[in-house]
Amino acid sequence: MFTVKSFDVENPVLTSLRGLVHANPQLTLIESDKVVIRKSSKDKVSVLSGGGAGHEPTHAGFIGKGCLTGAISGEIFASPSTKQIINGVKVVHDNGSKGVLLIVKNYTGDVLHFGLASERAKSTGIDTEVVVIGDDVAVGRSKGGLVGRRAIAGTLFVHKTVGAFAEYYPSHTLNLDHAKVPGHPFESELKSDQMELGMGIHNEPGVKILSPIPSAEELIKLQILPKLLDQSDKDRAFVEFDSSDEVALLVNNLGGVSNLILSAITEITTKLLKSEYGITPIRTYQGTMMTALNGEGFSITLLNISRASKSFTEVPIIDLLDAETDAPGWPVKKFVDDAPKYNKSLLEVHSTVVKPVGTYDAKHFQKWFQAGADALIKAEPYITKLDTQVGDGDCGTTLVSGGEGITKNFDSIPTETLSQALDKISDLVETYMGGTSGGLYSIFISGLSQGLISQGADQDTPVDSKLFGQALETALDTLYKYTRARVGDSTVIDALEPFVKEFSKSHDLKQAVDAADKGAKSTGTFEAKFGRASYVGESSNVPDPGAIGLVEFLKGVATEF
Repeated sequence: MFTVKSFDVENPVLTSLRGLVHANPQLTLIESDKVVIRKSSKDKVSVLSGGGAGHEPTHAGFIGKGCLTGAISGEIFASPSTKQIINGVKVVHDNGSKGVLLIVKNYTGDVLHFGLASERAKSTGIDTEVVVIGDDVAVGRSKGGLVGRRAIAGTLFVHKTVGAFAEYYPSHTLNLDHAKVPGHPFESELKSDQMELGMGIHNEPGVKILSPIPSAEELIKLQILPKLLDQSDKDRAFVEFDSSDEVALLVNNLGGVSNLILSAITEITTKLLKSEYGITPIRTYQGTMMTALNGEGFSITLLNISRASKSFTEVPIIDLLDAETDAPGWPVKKFVDDAPKYNKSLLEVHSTVVKPVGTYDAKHFQKWFQAGADALIKAEPYITKLDTQVGDGDCGTTLVSGGEGITKNFDSIPTETLSQALDKISDLVETYMGGTSGGLYSIFISGLSQGLISQGADQDTPVDSKLFGQALETALDTLYKYTRARVGDSTVIDALEPFVKEFSKSHDLKQAVDAADKGAKSTGTFEAKFGRASYVGESSNVPDPGAIGLVEFLKGVATEF
């Protein structure tokens, strides 16, 4: 036996998933997409979840009968790509599911990529819906703003209850230290006499630093439970609890707390719930269920079963919690050596068949796009400079990567119809750009393709400015299904919406680019409400890099139009 604080593993995510399947032979790993599945229940809705790795046993550890059907893993703290997600959807659908529900935690990348996957799946005839979870009371209404609350361990109650229903018929976090990503030391560690209250599961800073570190009883009594239960705190009072309510308690290890201490925390919490609030949980769950890698901390989640049952009357919530499951991450397990098979042809790159609509001049289109990509390359240093002030410094290179991913793959883009060309471009953008920007643009361009189709045009209809303007409006509406950002929030939307509205009205590219330029410049006059810029102290004097990048691309296109 040996002990280590941390050590590196080559390709840790895929290696971990392989180990999980070795220990649970009822599961199948699709290595190419980091998708883990169990045998689907015929003619029932499949429930898929996923997100960045580093939260094990969430998500793959909750795959089992009466819980999840499958899970899709990204790299550490990074959303899986749309390709990974849609391949997971296709596999479970092919195994007999009547529909697929995607459970998504409220983080921008996850919402965008799962949303785009849902839209693409729908276009192929797979009934797919998305539900977004946000349960973190550490993020109050004023701080959460339009972004909303983060999702943490409360997601597990959703996995279990929704999974059980499909099969058979609020949260707070604290940390003594940040998680350690393998091979990457965290740059700002807490002092030995400090702890953070309200950390996120992706190493986001806490809402408060406590020093000196209080006792566990003081911490839970004075800091955690009031944020969960104090109805006078109007910023965080999301769910009412009464002493007569049936309540479930979940005490979750973020990865670095010993079992001894975690059990003590469960006892202290149970005692304080009774003495301070008159609440006696009827179900208590304890363990390492949603981690932040090896984060030295824990979270406490309360589920008001009584109130939840009033909103969902088909089956008692307690019955769903108690329903049998063999998910490795849930206390009740059942060994089944019956892993499903899958059709490997479903995993072929971009196998979606899109209705061919709208003829276009492919040579001119490529010329315009090349000009836009060249403009992005020229503007990259300026965009990067802006992003180092309000983001993480990669906006310029990300946009360039997306542009080059398209221009270097012109030969793979269909030339017969614009709907097919745009669908392929959406795929290239998501592949080469990645991140939140990739998700946003990929959804928008996919919506543009669907917009052409929805106008009732056919394969031989030339795409003119009127038809394209109508498709732009559809694309913007599609994007708005998956982001709450709007004009005035200091995002790329401040440039994109004016461009779409003006072109749809005037059918004049120059006027539309001018409108986008005006909107992008305006972002340097107000605070950002989305993205990393929304978390920095002052961003009102810096224009949004993403909005500026879009305008530079459009200006480049205009030079050759």
